[in-house]
Amino acid sequence: MPLEKKYELVEITDGNIGALFSLAGEATRNGYYFLQRTIDDWRSGANRFNKPGEMLWGLFAEKELIGIGGLNIDPYSRTQGVGRVRHLYIKERYRRAGYATLLIKKIMEQAAQHFIVLRLFTDSVGASAFYEKLGFTPTGEYKASHFIKLPGKGR
Repeated sequence: MPLEKKYELVEITDGNIGALFSLAGEATRNGYYFLQRTIDDWRSGANRFNKPGEMLWGLFAEKELIGIGGLNIDPYSRTQGVGRVRHLYIKERYRRAGYATLLIKKIMEQAAQHFIVLRLFTDSVGASAFYEKLGFTPTGEYKASHFIKLPGKGR
């Protein structure tokens, strides 16, 4: 399925966080619990993606939330200027159509304005291949499977 003609990247806020429930349900049925954790952390205040440089985006096709992706200051790094890709998820029927690439490029664009390195963790072979195709390098660092050095203001 090619990219929908009408899609919009929107910052997730208190006003639209409820849209994540349908994605969280699908993700949980497929063994991915991080979307429910995203909702729980938002509600508790543990992670609201509101520190400098952070953001959580929702990707809408028409009015349907079809994906999310976030950027945090990396809580596992002791080095200043390290960001972390968080909670990237695309609804099953929209996968392999360029939506994940769209989201990660937006995350990387935002990250380059605030960070010098962007890290992430995945234990999925398919996700690893996806990130490596986008320029991420595998790493054995603590709580990170991949990283990329960023150009931009963070440097």
